[in-house]
Amino acid sequence: MRIFAAEMTEPSYLHPLEWQGEALPTAFTYPFRYTPHPLCVRAAAIVQEQLKQMGIAEGKMYGVMIVKAPTTKGEQGEGLYFLAAYSGQLQQSYRHPWFVPPIVDYLDPDGYFQQEQAKIVEMGQRLEALRESEERKEWQTRVQQLTAERDQAVAKAKEESDAQKHHTSLSTSPSSTGEESGVRPEEGEDYIRLRQYLKANIHRAKQLHKEEITDLEARLAAHNVAIHELYEERKRRSEALQQWLFEQFVFLNGQGEKKELIEIFSPTADRSYHGGEAAPIPSGTGECCAPKLLQAAYQLGLEPLAMAEFWWGPSKPGHYKQPGAFFPACHNKCRPILGFMLQGLNVEADPALHYEQALKPVLVVWEDEDLAVIEKPEGWCSIPGKSDQANLFDEALRLWPDIEGSIIVHRLDQDTSGVMVIAKTARIHRALSQQFERREVEKRYVALLEKRPTPDPSREGRGEAGGSIQLPIGPDLDNMPHQQVDWENGKEAITHFYIIGTEERAGTTVTRVVFHPQTGRTHQLRVHSAAPEGLNAPILGDRLYGHVSDRLYLHAEAIDFTHPVTHEHLHFEIPCPF
Repeated sequence: MRIFAAEMTEPSYLHPLEWQGEALPTAFTYPFRYTPHPLCVRAAAIVQEQLKQMGIAEGKMYGVMIVKAPTTKGEQGEGLYFLAAYSGQLQQSYRHPWFVPPIVDYLDPDGYFQQEQAKIVEMGQRLEALRESEERKEWQTRVQQLTAERDQAVAKAKEESDAQKHHTSLSTSPSSTGEESGVRPEEGEDYIRLRQYLKANIHRAKQLHKEEITDLEARLAAHNVAIHELYEERKRRSEALQQWLFEQFVFLNGQGEKKELIEIFSPTADRSYHGGEAAPIPSGTGECCAPKLLQAAYQLGLEPLAMAEFWWGPSKPGHYKQPGAFFPACHNKCRPILGFMLQGLNVEADPALHYEQALKPVLVVWEDEDLAVIEKPEGWCSIPGKSDQANLFDEALRLWPDIEGSIIVHRLDQDTSGVMVIAKTARIHRALSQQFERREVEKRYVALLEKRPTPDPSREGRGEAGGSIQLPIGPDLDNMPHQQVDWENGKEAITHFYIIGTEERAGTTVTRVVFHPQTGRTHQLRVHSAAPEGLNAPILGDRLYGHVSDRLYLHAEAIDFTHPVTHEHLHFEIPCPF
């Protein structure tokens, strides 16, 4: 690794870390799936205590990075420090002396961003004033009144003309006059004059208020042009300011290179950490903990050893993060950036890519020519992903080379174990999928919860031993692959549960619970367990919604369904392994 040639200083955000004999990391943390290093856990505890002393109770993601001074030699703990960061703003500020500085501080009141933003805000206020001006409303109302009067006059004139036509037609018919021609010569000129009068009357009605309407419409048109021009100017300046802001984010990496945010997210960028696809730049990109920590370490000439991010404080509505729980770096904002910033560091391999080295084999529980029932061990993906991970789709093709169709009827999360059904033909896949859609398939899961569920009489059918949870679930688009309770756009999700009891595991009291999901939303049981509106007790080992453990303690124990061909009721059960 190349260390930046910078004079070693100790700013207020560089904190010494007493070494207590822990083994130092041999590679830097893979930020998207990791178990926090003991040094990171200790540093996080120091940050949490500091937040208490500062009186900060704001719920937020925080991060720590263990670093070493470049002059340190050997594997001893001399020269160990840690850096701390928070995501976004803390108490409406990007700068707190105890934490690393932002990569870009656009809240500086004397800076270009705030000055230009103030102009854009002022333009928005003027735009709103133009749109809502009393003068404009009066002109619009007056035009509507005059137009209505004109249209009413025209309609009346046309009615008179049509009535006269009808009367003339009746009075000049052969049956009414006895004349063969139907029209007497002396009446011809009178008829023509009458028709001319009626046409002129319609024309006069159409000209009613014309000058005033024309004048008012001209005023409105000029006013609307001013609104449109101001809107376009405000839009142009807003987009230019956003572009300027993106250009200010310049990131460093372990090779001493620099790269702008726009370049990192460009279609031609190296997408090794982003699935090979270009993506728009999300709002708030570059303000998360991981990029800020790496940037500060590089700027100070420090060697990054390990990193961890954790939640502290209350969760936001619809979210459910346990204080002190560690989380991976986000994908949509941080993955492309970290793909560049980690270059030059010795980074741990993605555990998911090497899962198969320790994976238990997939076992076939039962099969016939139409379908198969298998036991899925934890670690297997249900379907192929963007990376080369062991998955059941490929394994099914290996076991049954002649299989056809979509194969995977339903899914289990990668870290969940248990019973699954595999279709061997497209017809069987369709028939089984329809049973799931009609909620005719019965499923039973067993889980261990981190703690005793919190009683809440507001939950439907809630008793001491069990009840039902009905919380709609939708994706947390700013923090994928997390899901969240979403009352506005989420899909219906229903889970019945029954509490078996508590037990001791590694010195901690956990709760064993049985789930009967009635719907099959992504992460449904994990969300319903962790959400404060649900059980408020994450599943043990849930990396996304709880705390890291040796595995996710969630197991699909049983499934009941009807065979699509024989119409037999089938029940399969795989005892819980924990």
